[in-house]
Amino acid sequence: MTESGMNQAPQSPIESVLADELARGDVVLGTAGPMLGMLLANYGHGLFSDEVVARVRGMVSHAARQLLYAQANAAGLEDPAEFAAPRCDDLAEAIGRELRFLGHCHALALEYRLAIKLEARSTIDPVLSPGLQAMIASPDGETARLAMQLLASQARFIQQQRRMELPLDELPRALFDHVLATWRGQADGTDENAIEQASQRLRDGHAERARRLDLLAKAAAAVTGGGQPLAIGHFGVALFLSALAEQSGQEREIVALATDESQVGRLALALRAAGLKHDQVAEQFLLVHPEITLPDAFDTLRADRAATLLAGSGRKELG
Repeated sequence: MTESGMNQAPQSPIESVLADELARGDVVLGTAGPMLGMLLANYGHGLFSDEVVARVRGMVSHAARQLLYAQANAAGLEDPAEFAAPRCDDLAEAIGRELRFLGHCHALALEYRLAIKLEARSTIDPVLSPGLQAMIASPDGETARLAMQLLASQARFIQQQRRMELPLDELPRALFDHVLATWRGQADGTDENAIEQASQRLRDGHAERARRLDLLAKAAAAVTGGGQPLAIGHFGVALFLSALAEQSGQEREIVALATDESQVGRLALALRAAGLKHDQVAEQFLLVHPEITLPDAFDTLRADRAATLLAGSGRKELG
């Protein structure tokens, strides 16, 4: 792997090791995108465990049910559940054909899995981290209000993940538009007026919602701007992922998948690219992957070289 343009620099041994690890991780992510339906054929792999598969399926099905319930309610049907039941599987299958949507659900499932693991293993609260507590106690009113909003939103997220749910209001705009277009493309059983009315209500609700990922992005910008070193034990999983995405120049979904053991090279490079020193990266690995040690000479890897290696990855986004 080389830097772009004429300023090509030879790789050091540690850079070669991490570049090879990153390439292997790219291959794994390449199999995740084309078919999360193929998760069924990948049981036993941490990235595609039974638990993760079930959670992704649950979120896709929940998205379909919300659309069908909205359609039934707009049509004035007495029993939305009866209307939704025979249509839910087909709609969920259609929604799930969009690989970015599946990738989004996959990233959320892995985020939740890590949060629950760290709560059990290291008593890191999945909702109220020390970093969020500090923001709540901030003398700056705007920062404190943002932190309180994020606290409520994160608490809802954990509860929703336990129930394998994904509220449509929480979807990024592009994915929200996708599920609405998919539903409208195969909507039946009610008149067009009911479908239009349901669609407008869903759009209004989405526009009004302060989404968790947006709140996390704002909070991440605030904490990283303050010079606080990235530490998952301080920020908690959710804010840590958003801050690491911002500081390493990657999509948050890719960073969430980087916490899987198949992506240790990507995680190490992201942490170093974000400016963490060797001992700080080692501390994060001790929490996320206690059984894995950093390779020899990792302390010789410069942050700019780590960023260059990441930029050369074949996986910039999911799907």
